[in-house]
Amino acid sequence: MAVCFDTHAPTERHTDFADYKANRQEAPEDLLAAIPDIKRIIKGFNIPVIEKDGFEADDIIGTLSRQAANAGYDVYMVTPDKDYGQLVTDKVKIYKPGYQGGDVEIMGPAEVCAKWNINNVSQVIDILGMMGDAVDNIPGIPGVGEKTAAKLLADMAHWKMYWPMPIKSRADG
Repeated sequence: MAVCFDTHAPTERHTDFADYKANRQEAPEDLLAAIPDIKRIIKGFNIPVIEKDGFEADDIIGTLSRQAANAGYDVYMVTPDKDYGQLVTDKVKIYKPGYQGGDVEIMGPAEVCAKWNINNVSQVIDILGMMGDAVDNIPGIPGVGEKTAAKLLADMAHWKMYWPMPIKSRADG
């Protein structure tokens, strides 16, 4: 078990795309003031606190989840973040806490694919890229939402059977 935090240092995403997270609201002041105490409490329970300049907590969690799964562990990434769907495997799952008294949701590959109406979790990157992400200020294809993006991915898979030139998606590796 570990808890990962972002640092204030820019990441590659920030330097490559100046508007990355530009519209995101700042964290509330009282939360920011509590972070040092939260870290001390976590460390008091002998839980590692991991953060690294130049990397988002998401990147660290993704790396650690892969390493732990490769070492034979069952991994649960505790997050409501949809981006984590691309990391899910039979050994790595999303543990999505219940919202305002709602039920906890545990998502493996089948649940992620069903949620997005896709065939493989590697397509999460494609579907989110087409839709864009308002939270991170990532522009998508104008007029393309969740349903259209899933249909485009399905159509692409269909046309790959007939198209004479190679069509490569992220799902192909």
